[in-house]
Amino acid sequence: MINNDLVIKDSCKNFIINKYFEEKEIKQNRDYEVKFVEVGNIKNLSGYCLIKTNLESVSISKSRKKKKDFYSEVIFAGLRQPTKHISLSTYEILNLFIKRFKVSDLDICFDGLSELEINDNTLNMYRYLFKDYISNFKDTLIEKSSFYINTPSSPLSDTDYFKKILVYDKYLKESRYKNLDDELKNWKRLEITVNIKFKFKDFLLDDYIADMQNIATKYFNTLLFSYEYLELQNKLLTDRRTHKGVKSL
Repeated sequence: MINNDLVIKDSCKNFIINKYFEEKEIKQNRDYEVKFVEVGNIKNLSGYCLIKTNLESVSISKSRKKKKDFYSEVIFAGLRQPTKHISLSTYEILNLFIKRFKVSDLDICFDGLSELEINDNTLNMYRYLFKDYISNFKDTLIEKSSFYINTPSSPLSDTDYFKKILVYDKYLKESRYKNLDDELKNWKRLEITVNIKFKFKDFLLDDYIADMQNIATKYFNTLLFSYEYLELQNKLLTDRRTHKGVKSL
């Protein structure tokens, strides 16, 4: 058990986050129940550890002949938000979790600039750009300002471990809450969900960074990449000695 004086609550103090889960996640039956644990800066999602009872957790519980709520999915989200402060305490708690438990899924993201808008009119353009990772067009869709590839596949990379590829309009999302410079109007985020299922220390991050770079090179039309923030995150997750002197990210 990880205690650390953490308290599980039925709701969080952030109205926007509460509204999101009530209106989108739970109403669409993605989750049966969501509980919150305050672990950091509660002004944004990174300040909460989410404990979900959902279809997958119930299925695992039943397969192991346990009560349906015996297992839960624990999620740490919002760990890469350039317009928000992420408290070190979030990484301190997460560091304890990944040492104790196996990691199921991990989102790796790359931010860049692209003039190609994301809407229903550009769906075929996105399908063409990402054609190497699409086995069936039925696995692709555009929802509002986001392009999804579910169960991506490609002979060029380890996509058998990819659960999802997502591209969304980061400028549009962030500008709802904060005024941003016009030079960021083409800000897009490429996000890959990786299926791990083992301890984080055994995860070959460099291998997936190479795959991500191949995709980002084509989409953002760039050969320049910066990994400083990702490397810092990886150190904070795996080595508590790096926490000294860090207050927030």
